[in-house]
Amino acid sequence: MSDQAPQEIRKLPAARGLAWLSGSWGLIKSQPMRLLLISLFFQFLLSFSQTGALGLVIVLCLPVLSAGLLQAFFLVEQGEKPMLVVLFMPFTAKKSIGSLMLLGAVAMVLALLVVTLVLAGQMVDLDPDIIARIEQGDLDALQLIDPQVLEAAVLSMALGAAISGTLTYFSVPLIWFRNRKMGSALMMGLKGLARNWKPLLVIGLMLGLLAVPIVLLFGSFYLSALSEGTASTLLGFLLLLLGPMFQLILFGSQYLAFRDIFGLDETVATARKPEDQLVA
Repeated sequence: MSDQAPQEIRKLPAARGLAWLSGSWGLIKSQPMRLLLISLFFQFLLSFSQTGALGLVIVLCLPVLSAGLLQAFFLVEQGEKPMLVVLFMPFTAKKSIGSLMLLGAVAMVLALLVVTLVLAGQMVDLDPDIIARIEQGDLDALQLIDPQVLEAAVLSMALGAAISGTLTYFSVPLIWFRNRKMGSALMMGLKGLARNWKPLLVIGLMLGLLAVPIVLLFGSFYLSALSEGTASTLLGFLLLLLGPMFQLILFGSQYLAFRDIFGLDETVATARKPEDQLVA
């Protein structure tokens, strides 16, 4: 498909958001173990996002990995069994990898800009040793930070994540499934968000409700680690299960929303099916 071809952006009712969520759960139930394995590995890669230079590379590659997870849902919808390798398929797509990486760079720069503006002047007085301890996963070091600075840091990261998510929500699948260039995908994706704000708002509210128990669970896990010195194994297991499941619901609903609003270019999508899928 030519990048200059006109693209229809459908406008759907608010109730469609509930259909995307239920449809996402239906896709997950059809291949739960395979999708959970892919999501767990995605989360494993994300765990390196706080490790200096490697973390920047992971953040830069997030749109590429996201395209791989969306491809997994496409395969499930086609009745196939996605393998873990599908997560890395976009790295081998010559027509898309450049646009996906460029999108990752744009999202990362804007997110860092937001964090810098929100935290301007507040991080200067922090002891470098405390920052180093936090980067190494020392939860006790968080108690040494001024609560106002910590609150601003959480706010800035949430704003940065929101901006990145908004920019990439439809632009990633537009690049991957419809061979759009980064600039075209970005503009078209934002138009799709604006045109369908009602069903997407429904998705956001429902996902927010689903996230509440996970946030509470993480808070309990964090408090347990601070008070007892060691985190609860049960809480850790629940987080390990619920976190990837929430991610799957998020990506599944994103895939279905994109499919209904923009449609799939079957020629492109089918051509990107792995020719040799090993059996797990």
